[in-house]
Amino acid sequence: MTERGLTIVRTAALAAGLMWLAAPDVAAQNTPPAAARAPVAPMPTAPAPAWRPPRTPDGHPDLQGYWTSLSFTPLERPERFGTREFLTDQELEQMFSAGVERSYEFTFANSADTPVYDATVYALDAWQNGVRPNRRTSLIVDPPNGRLPALTPQAKAERSWAPRESFDGPERLGLGLRCFGVRQPPIPTGSGYNRNAFIHQSKDHVLVEYEWESATRVIPLDGRPHLSPNIRPWRGDPRGRWEGNTLVVETTNFRPEATPEDGNARTLRMTERFTRFDENTIEYKYTVDDPSTWTRPWTVILPLARIDGPLFEYACHEGNNGLVNILEGARNEEKGRPESR
Repeated sequence: MTERGLTIVRTAALAAGLMWLAAPDVAAQNTPPAAARAPVAPMPTAPAPAWRPPRTPDGHPDLQGYWTSLSFTPLERPERFGTREFLTDQELEQMFSAGVERSYEFTFANSADTPVYDATVYALDAWQNGVRPNRRTSLIVDPPNGRLPALTPQAKAERSWAPRESFDGPERLGLGLRCFGVRQPPIPTGSGYNRNAFIHQSKDHVLVEYEWESATRVIPLDGRPHLSPNIRPWRGDPRGRWEGNTLVVETTNFRPEATPEDGNARTLRMTERFTRFDENTIEYKYTVDDPSTWTRPWTVILPLARIDGPLFEYACHEGNNGLVNILEGARNEEKGRPESR
C-alpha cells in the first residue's frame, strides 16, 4: 500500500468511527455518498477553443504536473455500439454512475476477511481520486469498431501452445504476481487505484514518474538514435520530439515480459502523443504497431486529468513474499500426481 493509502487509512478510520456512532443503519453504507454521485464535468474530446497552452522557458507546451489516467471506459468497445465513437449525454451519465456503483459495491460483495481495498476504509476508489466521465464508447479509437484487430496466423499459432507463465520457477510466474511494476503502455488504463503520473520537462528530456510502478521514465529529446536491438530496457527505449504542440514519443526495444497485450517485443513499435487540451486535461494517445502480432496497427486515446500531488511510494510485495509458498505448493501438487509416483 502507498503512503497516501496509509494516510487515508488513518484519517478514514477516525471518520468511520464517528460515522458509526452517528449512523446505526449499517445497510445504508452500501450506497456511495452523494459526493460520488454528483455531476462531474466530462473530459474534453478536442482542445478548448482559443486556449493556448502555457510554455516552458524553452518555448514548448508545458505538460508538467500531476495527472491521473483513471477511467471507467473499457479498452474495447461493446459490440452494441458498432462504430459509434461517442456516448449520448444520458449514456454518459449512466456509464459513469455504473462505474461508481460497481467500484463501491465490489468490496461489499466479499467476506470480511478478504483483503480488498474497501472504499469506506482506504478511500482508493476511482471516484475518490479524480476520475472524470469520458464520452468515448471505448479507449480504442482505431480500428473504427473500437476493438483490437485480428491476430496474425503467426501470433495465433504461438498463443495456442506457448503459455505466458507457469509454475516451473519464479521467472515464469509473470511480472504482476512477482510484484514487478512494469507495464506497457507506461500509463495504465482502467479504474484501479494509484494510476497517477508526474511529468517534468527540461530542454533535452521529459521525465515521467509513475505512482503505480514507483518508477521513472526518462525520454531524451536530443535526437539520439535508438539503442542496439540487443539492449532491451524494462520499459523499452523511448525517443521524443515535438510536433507543434504535441510531444511525440517513439519506443522500441521492448522486453518479451513487458509488451502491450502480449505483443512481439522484437517487432513492436509504440508511438505516444501528449497534447494539452486545457488547464486540466492532456490527451494521451498511443498507437501500437506490431505486424507479427496484429493484422493492423491499433490506437488508444486515454485522457489524463490533473490532480493534486504529490506521488507516494507504491510498495507491492504481497506476491513477492508468497513466491516460496506458490512454488512449494506446485511441487507438492506434482508429487501427488500419478505420473510422479
